[in-house]
Amino acid sequence: MRHSISVPPTNYCIILSTFDPYLVLPNHGPDINVLPEVSSISWPYPNRPNFTRTTTGEKFDVKLSEGQYASLTRLLREFQRVMISINLQSDWFICAGSLLGSWRHHNMIPWDDDIDVCVDVQYREILNSVLRKLPWDYSTVSQRENDKLFFKPLDENATVNSLTIGSFRTPHRWSWPFLDIFYYQRNESNSELILFSKKHDIKEVFPLIYRPLGNHWYPTPRSPVLVLQKYYNGNVCFSSGYKHSLERSTRSETVECESLLNRHPFVRRCPSSVNHNRNDGLQLCDEHLVDGNGKSVHKIQTLVHLNDKDSLKFTVRNDKFQCP
Repeated sequence: MRHSISVPPTNYCIILSTFDPYLVLPNHGPDINVLPEVSSISWPYPNRPNFTRTTTGEKFDVKLSEGQYASLTRLLREFQRVMISINLQSDWFICAGSLLGSWRHHNMIPWDDDIDVCVDVQYREILNSVLRKLPWDYSTVSQRENDKLFFKPLDENATVNSLTIGSFRTPHRWSWPFLDIFYYQRNESNSELILFSKKHDIKEVFPLIYRPLGNHWYPTPRSPVLVLQKYYNGNVCFSSGYKHSLERSTRSETVECESLLNRHPFVRRCPSSVNHNRNDGLQLCDEHLVDGNGKSVHKIQTLVHLNDKDSLKFTVRNDKFQCP
């Protein structure tokens, strides 16, 4: 099932003369044969917590078991597959805490417990129509301003362990883990979009750029820093005031991110080793995921906005690490 999508106005669309694998196209997914390899590189947290139906632990501990994390990433992969199939790959992006996680950790925020995506609201009806036709093991729920994609809940008497993939019942109509689907709206002139009640210049968001979230690539806004700074304090780390696995409020906490350097790796951006002249305000960058000892867990070459590359917002610098 495919839908024709109108070409965006050229007032914010940057046309390149050659194919760029980092730029998101409507009906193509990330070209894993051209983009840097992220599925087989080193990643932190080889031993995740032994959780099953919920999560526990301290505020800034790793929140998800292996199975819970795999459940969320599988939901996100399926969502991306759907968006490609209906030619809407360039009309959605990871957002909110998930965008912050990609920018600061190359993955979900370690202490987060859901994934957030944002979609153009004009396609909400089309999207929900397709999601409702997914195989029986997927389910959706629509709320006033957002939707959720999750697995049909496992039986409460089912035998589960920390590797189990699936969603578990909550006190509400949906199950957890789930994908939270939010919506943005363009203004009439296509010069701005409204997301979470905040206005963004369209050039802050489009054209979308692929970034890593775990071992795969997903659409993100053109300037993550300009988008994130309207919602978050760029110099601190905070734990959510909500526990999705139980669907209840909890006490939030804010700390200096530097205090977490010995507990979680953070991304450090360095000049790229590849010369690549561009005229679109974007630049290749070598992003190192740096552990508490100042060692690079892995390096991923990304494409970033010039204003974001050297920004100290949402960046935690470990003094033990020096760019090569």
